[in-house]
Amino acid sequence: MRKILTALLGLSLAATAVTAIGSAASADDQGSASSAGTAAPGKLVFADEFDGSAIDRDKWAIHSNAEADQCLGNKGNQELEWHTWDALSVANGVLTITARKNNPHPGYEWSSGLITTGQACGHEPRNSFAVQPGDYVETRLKLPAARGFWPSTWTWNGNGSNEQDTYEFYSDNHTNLYLTNHQAGGGSCTYESPADLTKDWHTIAQQLGPDRTTWYLDGRKICEQGAYSGTGDALILDRFVYSKIPPTVTEESMQIDHVRVYRP
Repeated sequence: MRKILTALLGLSLAATAVTAIGSAASADDQGSASSAGTAAPGKLVFADEFDGSAIDRDKWAIHSNAEADQCLGNKGNQELEWHTWDALSVANGVLTITARKNNPHPGYEWSSGLITTGQACGHEPRNSFAVQPGDYVETRLKLPAARGFWPSTWTWNGNGSNEQDTYEFYSDNHTNLYLTNHQAGGGSCTYESPADLTKDWHTIAQQLGPDRTTWYLDGRKICEQGAYSGTGDALILDRFVYSKIPPTVTEESMQIDHVRVYRP
């Protein structure tokens, strides 16, 4: 996440552009490791199905040392939001992250959510978790449609040298996903969907090496880049508010059905 849109556009010119064949899968036909009709890519080592009535604070923190302002905000990374527990709600097996223009903290007009399994500035969850080379990370979610938002699933080791972006999405463009392995020799792709990605549920996944890094959308491979050999990387899910293209709405939600990590 240590980049701005102009850098992403520069990357995309040199990156592998991938266009899907056929339309995106429907909500009843999502390609997750457990629902695509194929064997799971290893043993399930971390998961949150969001089956309770509140976010599980034994698994997640909202502080992250990737966020420069008291570990809860980062205007230097073109984020407008302050992270709060109130932005996170769980019901009917779904995590909802709601961004609100409600002045949650001095200097921040917006609140929203980031959850992390570690690298949490001393606020580590009791059951902290780190990904390893070879892990398969997947998120099933419904992306936000209103412009001005920047959700993603990614990893963070404390300095960004091993960062992996399972996906980044800028909600002013409903067809593009940005997929990046920030490790030296990693690489990136811009995936261009033939359909509006905000219209349905999708499963976005990344195989974190070790020999190569591969991305999947609804069970289809959409990108392949270099190896990953990182250690100590926390898993992060966020819903940033993007300062370069600020929202015209005052409240907007996105939903996450599950996040799972499989290990060979």
